[in-house]
Amino acid sequence: MDKKKIVFIVAAAAFTVVLALLAIFVLPKKKYTFPLDTNKLDIVIVGDSLFCNGSGEKTLAETLTEVTGCEMQNCSIGGTCASNINNGNEIDFYANMLGFYNISNMMCTGNNASVSDDVRDLSATFPDAYAKLVFLLGTDLSKEDILIVNYGVNDASIRIPAKSEDPYDEYTYAGAMRRGLKSLSEKYPDLKIVVGEVTYSSLVLLGESDSYFDEVTEEYRTEYNEELKKIASEFDNVYYFDLSSYVVIDKDNFNQYMADGIHLNDEGKRVYAESLAEYIGEIR
Repeated sequence: MDKKKIVFIVAAAAFTVVLALLAIFVLPKKKYTFPLDTNKLDIVIVGDSLFCNGSGEKTLAETLTEVTGCEMQNCSIGGTCASNINNGNEIDFYANMLGFYNISNMMCTGNNASVSDDVRDLSATFPDAYAKLVFLLGTDLSKEDILIVNYGVNDASIRIPAKSEDPYDEYTYAGAMRRGLKSLSEKYPDLKIVVGEVTYSSLVLLGESDSYFDEVTEEYRTEYNEELKKIASEFDNVYYFDLSSYVVIDKDNFNQYMADGIHLNDEGKRVYAESLAEYIGEIR
């Protein structure tokens, strides 16, 4: 074989390698666009009332279903926290059983012994809680594509510390979230887990805001979100959804997006769902 042919073959091979490297590291990956007509994603949601609050025409979960066209299992339970808040008070005991710290353990171990039949009595305080919990524990997360985890507003409202010296302290927000996400990430390494930022909230009573409550809650929310970003970076399959990078909801405009200072109105749900769908499309 003459030198010209050898040079040509070597150059062609090098060119092919360069193209392959570009495809892997440089060229943008194909994004999902919604709504999907085929190959729909299976999505499970656990969290507080952000996704299940009924104010308006649809819940946030229903709006997200409409936007994405995906299969959605909404197992969020209003009034729940990420952290362990049990101090012997009966309602705290029930709330702990339905919070992320305990639910994540049950999702990973399949052991629901910590949830007694007494949880049925929560129906008045936590609508559909027992039914959602049973449904969630019967779900095989290894066959799901996305798990959305959203907690923090209730933790902030009762002043749960953001963190302590123990990074897995379940009596802090970050510790409880880290414990649960670590367990889920290790148990289901192919599952993409999206943790949503703790959204802005304002205490509105008789049409008036409590400025002191709002300022303190905002301090907690800011700390929580800083910790969430760190936690997400610790695991390969955990992603932090930064709503504020799509739309900012704060003290100056919350009336545009929120029904009562805490829960989203229809416009807020639409903006949130479209932003989250876009983010999911980017990480898929």
